Amino acid sequence: MPEKKIQKQNVGNAGEYYLAARLSALDFIVTITLGRAERYDILAISPKGRVIKTSVKATQNDNAMAFQLSAKDEKGQEEDFYYAFVKLNGFNKEPDFWIVPSEVVCTIIIEAHQKWLRTPGRNNKKHRDIKMRKLHIEVPVNERHLYPPNWGKEIQKYYKNLNQML
Repeated sequence: MPEKKIQKQNVGNAGEYYLAARLSALDFIVTITLGRAERYDILAISPKGRVIKTSVKATQNDNAMAFQLSAKDEKGQEEDFYYAFVKLNGFNKEPDFWIVPSEVVCTIIIEAHQKWLRTPGRNNKKHRDIKMRKLHIEVPVNERHLYPPNWGKEIQKYYKNLNQML
């Protein structure tokens, strides 16, 4: 059955509500900011009283290998700030998700983007600097040089790992 295209805003909302439900099930106090916070989609307090801020990036595509970010995501690393990358898998099965500290995300996208800018593009032309960034969950062969050699194993330690937020 072909995947039904759902409005981008609704996909984002689904990712946020999914993560909020998972955190609530772990006894976090959770609120979704509903677009009122520039950077954070979810604010939560862990059972131990720790405040957690989260930006959620979601896709409905079960074949997605990367999540879109922007140049703004290169800044603002904070110890209590996380990115949640939610792959909703076409709403046909349990979503996959990765909870990654902002320090890791910022470092990876800065380094990958700088390497991409230095790598010649089509017809050996220089890439133009653009605002879009990508964080790969599975790195395609032709882009592996942009990421640290161990990134495939590194990202797996963040897979469904909500414990780091406790």
